[in-house]
Amino acid sequence: MIDAAIGTMEPTQGPRIALRVADPWRARQLEAVLDRAEEEDADVLVLDLPDGATLPGNLPRTPLLVLSDDAALSADHGIAGVLPREASAGRVLAAVGALAEGLHVRMPPPRLPSLLTPREGEILNHVAEGMSNKVIARRLGISAHTVKYHLEAVFSKLEVNSRAEALSKGLRRGLVSL
Repeated sequence: MIDAAIGTMEPTQGPRIALRVADPWRARQLEAVLDRAEEEDADVLVLDLPDGATLPGNLPRTPLLVLSDDAALSADHGIAGVLPREASAGRVLAAVGALAEGLHVRMPPPRLPSLLTPREGEILNHVAEGMSNKVIARRLGISAHTVKYHLEAVFSKLEVNSRAEALSKGLRRGLVSL
């Protein structure tokens, strides 16, 4: 996502950044909108982290904005900011400004297609409320056999063998709303 006008933009008057970006095209794109500084003088370090790469150990104490497609980095509280590698230069600029002000920036969680059907999700939520198959059946106006059928599908999709395991995995994956 490269803006055609980025090459003609002047660097902003704002936080000074240091770049560790291996791709020369991407480095030039970011340099066009960010005020550059040496790492020891920078307000924020922007680090491009290709797939499979790990964070280097020689990072300065300045806030770090990591450009990575690894969503797990968003959970690392030692990293001040994480954006996808394809983030626009404008979005990187906004993130640098936020980090310089002491804020944290996280990439949004990936939107995954729903693992469960709406009915399976509804039944799993009723299980989370402690309802038996019979109570769920009455609540939904279906047979207990149908509830059991849907729960078996939930168990299969979540690769679990019990209601407790389904609830645990469903909570971790955000499939259950309590």
